[in-house]
Amino acid sequence: MFKPYLLSLALFSGLSVAADEPPGEPLIKGDISKAQFMEKAEQRFARQDQNGDGVLSIAEKEAAMAKMHEAMKLAGKSAPEKMANMKPRQETTKAQFMQRQEKIFAHLDKNADGVISEAERADVRAGLKQRAEPSMP
Repeated sequence: MFKPYLLSLALFSGLSVAADEPPGEPLIKGDISKAQFMEKAEQRFARQDQNGDGVLSIAEKEAAMAKMHEAMKLAGKSAPEKMANMKPRQETTKAQFMQRQEKIFAHLDKNADGVISEAERADVRAGLKQRAEPSMP
């Protein structure tokens, strides 16, 4: 079962790119094949692995999270509370990172056709928005 906090991690992996993109630019345009998704994951890992040792240290993860939070702030968005309070607890090897990306892709590709469509992403965004809104009594 894919736990809700893992979806926050999925967003973190995608949104960490935001710090490198111009504000207001959509991070993702069109459908995304698994090859494209994994290529972007490789690029994210390389960007976050500041010392190039093939391992994301806690400090490197914290730096990536700070950069992402700053980019969200500049875009006028705030991180969901669960995400804002996340703290890395251990190092992550490239193999672990890529394995996680495989799981994230499989979760986002609802119809298992090897492509994350705009509709599938819209469904995820709607679900996240719904969970982020305070519950009405």
